[in-house]
Amino acid sequence: MTTPMPRRFFQWSAAILRKTVPMCGALTLAVGIAGCSKLIAKDLLNQGAREYNKGRYEKAEKLFKEAMERDPDFVQAKLFYATAIRSRVASEDGEEQIKTAKMAIEAYKELLKPENESRLKERDRDQTYAFIADLYKTLDDQKSYKEWLQKRAELPNQKPTTKAECLYSIGVTYWNEATKISKKYETQVPGKLPEVAKPDKWKKEDIDALLQAVQTGLKYIEEAIAADPKYANAYSYKSLLLKEQLKVTADPQLARKLENSAQEAVEKFQELNRQAAAELSGGS
Repeated sequence: MTTPMPRRFFQWSAAILRKTVPMCGALTLAVGIAGCSKLIAKDLLNQGAREYNKGRYEKAEKLFKEAMERDPDFVQAKLFYATAIRSRVASEDGEEQIKTAKMAIEAYKELLKPENESRLKERDRDQTYAFIADLYKTLDDQKSYKEWLQKRAELPNQKPTTKAECLYSIGVTYWNEATKISKKYETQVPGKLPEVAKPDKWKKEDIDALLQAVQTGLKYIEEAIAADPKYANAYSYKSLLLKEQLKVTADPQLARKLENSAQEAVEKFQELNRQAAAELSGGS
């Protein structure tokens, strides 16, 4: 759902910082030890940014951590530290990846403590929630993943499209739950789509579980559409969720209604995609 932080995210003004350390000795009497520590912390941040831009994430991480130790109030260093840890997650696997992902989550949560969050830029706050959610997804912790998507959706002044994306993503998790259940009743047919057993062949507890997943998923999808009626992907998954419900629907009248609603959602999805393509090409 989220994209990695660009390599140039950590560029800092070298012209301002290149003489930080030499200046520190001269300025100690004027600004005191605390002021000197802040200058050193900024220089360490600059060094860490250079290492990050070269792909040396562990070295950058150590420099950002040292900057934090020099200046415990340096929010930018805390943000860069968390990002450096997160950047290692994709290249790792197994227990090492789990350990690093958990470290990154804790580092980002540190930024959300009241004394830090109040000093975060709005964009950085939003991305912090996004990265925590994404890290929980990496850990396959679906409960926490959905929780942090919801928190991000509810941030003050959240953009409608971002809110829709978060709510839609929660809806998708419930579609995944529904398909895991329905796959148990599929029969593979060579050259054709899988055949699904009739509802009377299903266990009642599986029907109930699938319907619960579908209804909850549709709730979030409808909230996504309400947040941004032009969020096309929401209509696609509305259709997919309705088709899951159709698999356990024995009533012919209700089945026709579900089929029509699913088709309407697909057509809306296609319409919005055509509009988006026309806008990109400069058409009307």
